[in-house]
Amino acid sequence: MRSRWTKIAALAAGLVLWSAQSAVASDTVGWKTVSTNSNWYCGAYVGHSETTVWNSEWMKFKACTVVNNSGGAQAVLVVQNSHPTDGFYMEMGRVVFESQRGGDVWCAPSNLSAGMTRGCYGPTVPVGKCYYPIVPRVELKINGNTDVAYGRTDARTGCDF
Repeated sequence: MRSRWTKIAALAAGLVLWSAQSAVASDTVGWKTVSTNSNWYCGAYVGHSETTVWNSEWMKFKACTVVNNSGGAQAVLVVQNSHPTDGFYMEMGRVVFESQRGGDVWCAPSNLSAGMTRGCYGPTVPVGKCYYPIVPRVELKINGNTDVAYGRTDARTGCDF
């Protein structure tokens, strides 16, 4: 009888441990227009290696942190297509930001027409007032190749001084 209860307890503990694995995947979000202001802190544009031809970086992307005075912050993957006539298919985008607070997001596959700029916005997460959030990392996949860009280190949420 004791052996039976031991087996049941072991099985139950195994099920609890298996189901307790944290989910790291986030929702997939669409692309939106981008309008920056003084609350945006963006890294430099990076030319995507799959669209760089003859020293022309047609698809450029960067990581931005948007802060507010309430102690919140979010990261944005900003993509710009500077090609005069051709669009590009973005297979995948990703924002990695304040992961423990839920700031990560996957960006939906999308076409980006010539001359357009769009952003994939992560959720706003509470980080605290007068806080320097973690530097965001963004990824953009085109033609099976994923390139990475990083944001700035000087973004800070509002202070009550």
